[in-house]
Amino acid sequence: MTILDKSQPPDPAGRTASPPSAGEAAYLGLKRRILRHELEMGLSLREEEVANWFNTSRVPAREALRRLEQEGLVERNGRRYAIRSFSYDEIVITYRQRAALEFLAVEYAVRCGGAALAPVGAILEQQEQALEAATRSEFSQLDRAFHMALAELGGQPLLVQELGIILDRVQLIRTTELPRDAGPRGAYMDHCRIFDAIQRGQVRIAQAELEYHYTTTVNLHAARRNAQSGAEHD
Repeated sequence: MTILDKSQPPDPAGRTASPPSAGEAAYLGLKRRILRHELEMGLSLREEEVANWFNTSRVPAREALRRLEQEGLVERNGRRYAIRSFSYDEIVITYRQRAALEFLAVEYAVRCGGAALAPVGAILEQQEQALEAATRSEFSQLDRAFHMALAELGGQPLLVQELGIILDRVQLIRTTELPRDAGPRGAYMDHCRIFDAIQRGQVRIAQAELEYHYTTTVNLHAARRNAQSGAEHD
């Protein structure tokens, strides 16, 4: 199944993009691996190892790691880097930030209505087709695409930019959710209810469906934290 990779959007003037620098290529490649759930939270990242992954030297690898640290996907402890780990409280904060932005996105989306909603509907159709055929990583990309498409409807670049940063962190957090969540079908049904409310112009209902969408996920992390706490006291 082919899913559009938007990590390098086309030039609006139709010009052929020049090849990325070594640092840019390492940054995009490492970020892609993180967002596709190939690397676990807390995984140690050595500059030499990252350089080898992308056939480059340590300097571009270091540049990539520093950029991803600024985006909240990598953390540094002294001279060592690792895939960022999120505590339960940090997960809750991340999802509440997401909720604030997406609640606003829904308000803008409802104002559009009609044919303007077609791109979101098209992503839902892709999700339905992918329920059986796509890998979890591929469906996760479609999940993110749905939420970004809603944000893009309002034509507010700052909203899109900020939500994109938060959704990248959510993608990383989801790496720990995949074995325990309701799976692609559960996410797809949630998206259908959100989209239906937006089509009907029902802002509060769409926001309530989004809240349910987040709460079920945060509850997975609460259950995990409680299980770990119980094990420590046994």
